[in-house]
Amino acid sequence: MKRLKKARRLRLLTAWLAVVALAPAAALAAEHEIHGSNDFSITYNDVQGAGGSQSSLTEGTRYLEILNLFGNGRAGDFDYNWTVGAKATDDRRNDQKTFSLTNLQGRVSNKIHTITLGDTFEAFSQYSLNTAVKGGSYKFTPEQSYLPQLSLLYGIAYSRWDNFWGVDAVERQVAGGKIRQNIGPDFWIGLSGVQTNDHVRVLGGELTNHQTWTVDWEYRPIPGLTIQGESSWLNGDRSPSDGAPFDAYHGHAHKVVAIGDGGPSRVTLEYERVSPEFRTTIGSATPDREKVKAKWRYKYSKDLSITSAMLWYHDNLDGQKAYGTDHYKPEIAVSLKKPFKRQYAVADISYKLDRAYSPVMRSLDHYITMGYRDRFGVLDSDSTFGIIVYDQNGTAKRKDVEFTYNTSLSSRHTLGRFVLKPSIYLGGWTHNDEVAENTDQIVEYSAGLGVDVPDLKITSTIRVGENRLLKEAGTDTAKTFAGVNVFWRPEMLAKAQGMLYAKASVNDFRYDPSLAAGSRNFRETSVTAGISIQF
Repeated sequence: MKRLKKARRLRLLTAWLAVVALAPAAALAAEHEIHGSNDFSITYNDVQGAGGSQSSLTEGTRYLEILNLFGNGRAGDFDYNWTVGAKATDDRRNDQKTFSLTNLQGRVSNKIHTITLGDTFEAFSQYSLNTAVKGGSYKFTPEQSYLPQLSLLYGIAYSRWDNFWGVDAVERQVAGGKIRQNIGPDFWIGLSGVQTNDHVRVLGGELTNHQTWTVDWEYRPIPGLTIQGESSWLNGDRSPSDGAPFDAYHGHAHKVVAIGDGGPSRVTLEYERVSPEFRTTIGSATPDREKVKAKWRYKYSKDLSITSAMLWYHDNLDGQKAYGTDHYKPEIAVSLKKPFKRQYAVADISYKLDRAYSPVMRSLDHYITMGYRDRFGVLDSDSTFGIIVYDQNGTAKRKDVEFTYNTSLSSRHTLGRFVLKPSIYLGGWTHNDEVAENTDQIVEYSAGLGVDVPDLKITSTIRVGENRLLKEAGTDTAKTFAGVNVFWRPEMLAKAQGMLYAKASVNDFRYDPSLAAGSRNFRETSVTAGISIQF
């Protein structure tokens, strides 16, 4: 059976490749353009120290090649375009395959009939289908508004092209269609149906088959008011593991959104209810949730805007659990330009409350964020400060306070042919756990310098700094880092919009010296050189 599945997948892939490969040949007899981009780089990584196994780098010399080709043109009454992309690397932490086909697509259209093969994305609706597939689609878009629009799609919901021939993944076949009809200038309604079938179980994982029928619509009764809705019904069966029988399940989901936009205000009201058994694999929804959401954005003046919102949701809609949990999340944010009559200043402040309760727990969390951006002479500044207070009672008691804070200063100076952009950064995070009675802290500071030579088309940056984690209960760590990036667009590569680049970085990781002989310390060095061109 598995051989048959692979054979079927290879035949489907061969058909797609043939269609896309014929696009450039057809272009020879018509108006056509072919463009491309290529990026090739070589990286050398070196890891030293007893704790080197913790590094995320692959040691030694590695390469990375990324190639993309694009074509478009016209043949008779039809416009066409195609895309082919590939990646090659010997660094398994960059990609598990040496060679990968990253994208493959061909499209032909006369603005009424459109056929797409390869990477295909047809967003029927949130609940029914908003996932890309490797396959094909047909779309009919009539010139007459009274005729319905039609979309048909078939494909396999693989995330990678090499899932067809080497990287195991669940073969999720998707087939569906949507018809949309305008009913007057202010109202349209759509009906879509999608069928999915899973094949080739991977690592004993779950297989799911389901059919979804969805109605979505939009109505604009008056200028500035839009009302949208969607209802979906799902029937499916699921086998949770290898050898387990398929069990049937049924679910439904409904949503209504009203958007009012006029003058200084924009108001959004939303209601949604998703049943516990509405588990779609190619749409998006959170099962077992009913929610109400309201948001109001008010622009009081050109310098002052206020945004307020309220979200409530809960679960256990069918009483299938021992108890449910209710959540309330009101929030408000204020943004003010030119405070204190300062021309370049912007101040922001926001507050959000997160309240949840059930028969066995209660939580009341507060989030406060403040930000201020300004320019003082030649210095640009950007600072933020945040406080989070966690307060939870019940089986998992929690009383924490988190502080986040950071500020950066930067400037720009022109000295002859050079443009210098120095900067400094200071930031941190402090966490006080009142239950465990300990405090953890992170402090990071760094300095950077950008050096540009515009007449030579050179841009470069250098940054050095340190990040420290100080734990009252646990292991302290420190990382000293330095990095240099240089980008050059030489005249000899101007026609190809080419760029040469080099990057180097050093990260030195150190752990609490009380550990035996610094057995976890290590240093990683990485140097990259590459060339990027477009044609």
